[in-house]
Amino acid sequence: MATAPALLSWCEEDRHRKYSDYRDFNDWFDGAEGVEAREAAKVAGLASPSKAFFVGDREGYGVAFEAWRQVQRNLWLSREALTELCADAHWADRNTTRFDQLCDQIALANVVPFIGAGLSQPGGFPTWKDHLRQQGRTAGLLPDAVEAMLAAGDYEGIVHAIEAQLGQPVFRQELRDAFSRNGTIPPADYLIAELFSDTLITTNYDRLLEQAFDVGGGRPVQVLTPATILTPPDADSVTILKLHGDIVAPGGCILSRNQYAAAYGDGAIDPSLPIPQALDYYFRNSSLLFLGCSLNQDRTVQVFEAIMNRALAESADLPQHFAIEQLPSDEAALIARNAALLRIGVTPIWFPAGAFEFIEEILRLARNEMHFRR
Repeated sequence: MATAPALLSWCEEDRHRKYSDYRDFNDWFDGAEGVEAREAAKVAGLASPSKAFFVGDREGYGVAFEAWRQVQRNLWLSREALTELCADAHWADRNTTRFDQLCDQIALANVVPFIGAGLSQPGGFPTWKDHLRQQGRTAGLLPDAVEAMLAAGDYEGIVHAIEAQLGQPVFRQELRDAFSRNGTIPPADYLIAELFSDTLITTNYDRLLEQAFDVGGGRPVQVLTPATILTPPDADSVTILKLHGDIVAPGGCILSRNQYAAAYGDGAIDPSLPIPQALDYYFRNSSLLFLGCSLNQDRTVQVFEAIMNRALAESADLPQHFAIEQLPSDEAALIARNAALLRIGVTPIWFPAGAFEFIEEILRLARNEMHFRR
């Protein structure tokens, strides 16, 4: 006796599961901004207009979705700002292309986020500059002297001055006061937890990333600090490399000029030390995505410069790295900054200066692109 064919469920037959991959579009379509789109699709007034549109007119749904998707890409990839700044679409086109290159690497699971202090600020933590200002005030340093060192990029000098004047315990306590509390997890951190579930690198002392994975990532977290940074990652966990230490153990945080010299090398970068070794490994084997990082002349950038110089001397190929980077003030500055980042192997994706919400939205675009490609 022949066996009756299994009946497909409604979800399987019309690929309803795919509908959830367009969540942001569906929310827009069903919300206040989608009124005209609902009327054009003749689904206005229905209980779930986007679902009715998806089921009843897949082709029309696809056309409406692509139009919305293009608007989102143009908006959050700064097409208008770049076109206005440079008088044509030259840099706007490159921004779109670079974003797609980033998405290609995310789809291949090649990307390791490298997260700086700028990403913790929305969670209620100070930028490193602001923290050093707070440190200087607590230690009684003259504000003008602190500002002069900040302007010169001599962050380590501020720590050195505090230690010389009052001792390291004063600096450590201020560090605890600033970073030991639980912050408010920014949406960008949730998106990071959704997009990346293997390895992350950060120079931050706070625990926002751990909180984000605890709440939204669904996987255990392995934290590696300078003392354990060469420990093999746990395959069953998300590994967070905290390059300069964890606020849970402030005594192990890298803070002062002497500590940076011991961790990276005194004068020149010492590639045999654990932190340069770890950075070398990920720079050569993964596509790094810099988020909230200044990428100026700090120790990590010096490591990347050294790796790039060796690779050029050896004619070796390195992975493409990316940074979501603030747009300079004019095209000449854009050209210079673009070249400076590419010299250390980093491809910038630009957003308007000061509009830090673009970082979250670019990550959201990337998350959505991963869903659309499934």
